[in-house]
Amino acid sequence: MKVTLDLDKLLAAGKITKEEYERLAEISRQSVKSHTFNVLIVLASIAVVAGLVGMFPEFFAELAKFLVSAFNRDGIHLVLVLGLLAWSAVTRGGFQAGLSSLVILNWLGGSAFYSQGGYFIAIREPAPTVLIFSALSLAGLAVSRKLAWDFQRLALVFSRTCLFIVNMGFWVGSIWGSPFMGSNVPDYVFAVFWALSLLSVALWAAREGRLFVVNLSVVFGSIHFYTQWFERLGANPGSMLAAGAIALLITYYLQDYNRKTKKAAEQAAEEKPA
Repeated sequence: MKVTLDLDKLLAAGKITKEEYERLAEISRQSVKSHTFNVLIVLASIAVVAGLVGMFPEFFAELAKFLVSAFNRDGIHLVLVLGLLAWSAVTRGGFQAGLSSLVILNWLGGSAFYSQGGYFIAIREPAPTVLIFSALSLAGLAVSRKLAWDFQRLALVFSRTCLFIVNMGFWVGSIWGSPFMGSNVPDYVFAVFWALSLLSVALWAAREGRLFVVNLSVVFGSIHFYTQWFERLGANPGSMLAAGAIALLITYYLQDYNRKTKKAAEQAAEEKPA
């Protein structure tokens, strides 16, 4: 669990000593430096790979054809997933852990693309996507509880990315439905189960103190609300006014929850003598 504390406030209130202040501040600085360094490594690696592909497109096209013929599509995806997870474990890189879940999404037919100022995401089978990534998210959460902190963080990154994909699957399914096992799941089934899932996950996350999941649930809850609102009511002045007012209320209560959570963590720290 990540807790945010105001070290200056705690020092001024006499809840921590000057030595403790300096020690915690140094830990914070080292954490920021490490995070910045990791981000730079990831960006540099992406730039290098993109540059090499751009300089030698024929070589990489032939390499891709060879890999497809040697391992077939499923084999390539499996190798990529395992490779990213291994890379993540060696370097303690959360980016690679999260990226591995996106490779699994592509394995199931998901994709993203850009065209004329627009960005698109395609989830062709929402029902299997929701089921598979729900299971993966729960598995990542369960595994994280048995690992040391470094690896626990990676498992949680994987779990949270999978949870994000679950919501994307629900979103697409709530608009177009989904083929599943020879039949079709109607859009309203996705809409109802998405609402129930968001509510139950948000309540669990609030009880467990998992702020990221609470915020994610609220964001997708808002997306769900607006999607169904405009799909059913359409965009007109009245619906826009009501939707804007509800958005302000959601924002207010989310900020209030975050503020209370932070305050509770600070009070818990202040109750402990230095």
